[in-house]
Amino acid sequence: MIKWLLFLWVEAMELEIDNAVAWSEAIFGRCDLGDKRLTGRLVKIGSQLSKSQGVSLSKSCEGKSALIEGSYRFIRNERILAKQIAEGGYTATALLARTIPVLLAIEDSTSLAYKHEVSKELGYTSNNANTKTQGYIVHSTMLMDAQNEKTIGLIAQERWCRDTTSYGKHNQRNKTQYKDKESYKWEKNTHFMEDCLGEKINDVISVCDREADVYEYIQYKLEHKQRFIVRGKQNRKLANTSLKLLEDLSNLKPMGSYVIEIAQKSKRKKRVVELEVMAKQVTFMPAERSLKALAIDLRPITLNVVIAREKNPSDSKDMLEWILLTTEPIASFNEVRQITRYYELRWRIEDFHKAWKSGVGAERQRMQSPNNLEKMVVILSFLAVRLLQLKEYLEPSSLALEEDAVCTPCNELLTEIEWKVLWKTVEKKELPSKPPTAEWAYQAIAKLGGWGNSKRTGKASWATLWDGWFRLTERVEGFLLAQTLEVA
Repeated sequence: MIKWLLFLWVEAMELEIDNAVAWSEAIFGRCDLGDKRLTGRLVKIGSQLSKSQGVSLSKSCEGKSALIEGSYRFIRNERILAKQIAEGGYTATALLARTIPVLLAIEDSTSLAYKHEVSKELGYTSNNANTKTQGYIVHSTMLMDAQNEKTIGLIAQERWCRDTTSYGKHNQRNKTQYKDKESYKWEKNTHFMEDCLGEKINDVISVCDREADVYEYIQYKLEHKQRFIVRGKQNRKLANTSLKLLEDLSNLKPMGSYVIEIAQKSKRKKRVVELEVMAKQVTFMPAERSLKALAIDLRPITLNVVIAREKNPSDSKDMLEWILLTTEPIASFNEVRQITRYYELRWRIEDFHKAWKSGVGAERQRMQSPNNLEKMVVILSFLAVRLLQLKEYLEPSSLALEEDAVCTPCNELLTEIEWKVLWKTVEKKELPSKPPTAEWAYQAIAKLGGWGNSKRTGKASWATLWDGWFRLTERVEGFLLAQTLEVA
């Protein structure tokens, strides 16, 4: 199998993305379920689901009655909690992150919606009275290596069902205590990270979208000397002036500019934009209304603000602009550019949501009780991370050591059997005298998954790469099986 995909060594722990059995043992083998046999069964379930991504638990058992019975007995076991499975996975992530100098904690929320019978026991996932979709609200935190921009794993996740009696009472939030609001989820996941990472939390930069622009959350992070980058949403009042944030930022001079590509999304077209960056330190004052209404202990907070704004936009309504609140230094253009780059990586959590829902099928599960369903979606959340890691480590950009380096031959990435089977399958020609490049291997695996480079990006999605890798694995296994038959 592929030996090069990912070997992260932490105190003799290694994570092999390509090896389903070894990967499942590394992620789930530390789960404390009160019985080693139960942990062994969980490892087995993780392994079999990994070998056939996106199928039901029953189909992953390949018709083996004993395996089907054992798997469903595990899921229905009332002594096993989704929390226990999740915490075992977070422990694995924490171990893998221990030697990485700077970590990004990418966070965001999503919903898992269901229509089968069990949905009646779940909560609403939307404030839109016309939809009333039922399921879970989920807030996930995923660790990344800030330097290499690689996904490490899930470190925290909260799942909950909204109370149906509170539906339509969104306008009462100003009278609700902070810890009773959904916005407390940002700080709650921070507590999970603190428990898992210990002192390593000092090397973590939380990267959050506008929903995290919550005064209490930012104050907590500052008071505990924790690092963050939060996209600003509120036009807050500043200390020692009558101005608010946006007015104060309006006359800042650019520190420099850089060019980025904005990906196509929904109705938005792909385009290249030049962003100017500006930065300054500010001190916010808490809102008097919040202080009076809830008697909250809020104090002035001082932090850095980075503005990245599109230069010469063709349409002011579609202008790209980020206002980022941060603890990171802003003395130079390079420091400010590093902050905006970290924020650009926030989209990886959206890829995780996509891989979780559609790639591994979290929303296709049909368990008949909320507890059983929650256990399955937790197991699948770690499998979704594995899909992202496969894509990251297959892409040619991650293989070259230098821009002008000689192309890596694919036999440093694939075994001899793997690249030869791949060549025969895709090229349908005589084997070359020398192994082709790693870039060829990437594109060939993507073609097996149905990739045609229709968008002319040269890159395939995680779903396409996984399909291609799965088909290559089947062909290699078939080749090896045929050899044993010939010998017999």
